[in-house]
Amino acid sequence: MKLLLPIILLFSFSAQAQKQLNAGTFQTNIKPILSGILSDFYQMITMFPEFPDELVKIVDEIDDLHGEKELIREKCPRTLELSCLENITNLRNRLVDVQARTLELISRQKMSPSLHMNPLAGIRTTNEFMLELEELKGSLDNSALILKAGVKQKKPTFHVIKKLDELSTFVSLTVVEYIPYPYKEDFRHFYFNFIHPVQQQLNKTQNFEYVNRNINSLNFSLNLINQNLTKRNKKTPAGMAPYLSAIHSRWNSILRYYF
Repeated sequence: MKLLLPIILLFSFSAQAQKQLNAGTFQTNIKPILSGILSDFYQMITMFPEFPDELVKIVDEIDDLHGEKELIREKCPRTLELSCLENITNLRNRLVDVQARTLELISRQKMSPSLHMNPLAGIRTTNEFMLELEELKGSLDNSALILKAGVKQKKPTFHVIKKLDELSTFVSLTVVEYIPYPYKEDFRHFYFNFIHPVQQQLNKTQNFEYVNRNINSLNFSLNLINQNLTKRNKKTPAGMAPYLSAIHSRWNSILRYYF
């Protein structure tokens, strides 16, 4: 019966007349609250024993590359050219910083004494992330050298965009793999159905349209994790409850704008 609660909530919202927020209202009122939810979530998962705090900083840095990615797409929509050389160089330098932070994370990893915490999968995806990062950094180095030499090249811009998106996916997979086993499925669902898509959409120009279209499914995902962690005798780590409560409260304040 309890399983039906999030579904009932979802359909009760659907039955109401949903408001379609415009870009201005979204940027002023909704985006700051969503940013707060993302911040609360990442602070919350660091409450898990032995969750690597450095990983949250890496996620932030990868997410912050979105602006550089959009500038490259704008200046060189089809192929990498001299007009976006500065942006290519900036992106490459920022990837070096991410690489250094990731190497630090890897160097600190060790096997956990806890039966519920096995970091092997997290270490594996972190290494895969490093390989992808190194490949992209090398590709940007080659492109910059060719452009500086005045040699024409036909390297598609979409290749850089695709690789950056893959980095974001790898680091997201890594986050989930570091969640202890008893909580992994709950957090996997919430992460990939709420946190990750919202994080990817938040800095896009049409972000308000994404939330307008997906408010009900986002509401379902958030209510589901709140239900699973608070109503089913699943004891959360010390210090996590206030973050979960803050996320739920923030989300309720968003719903008031849509219904």
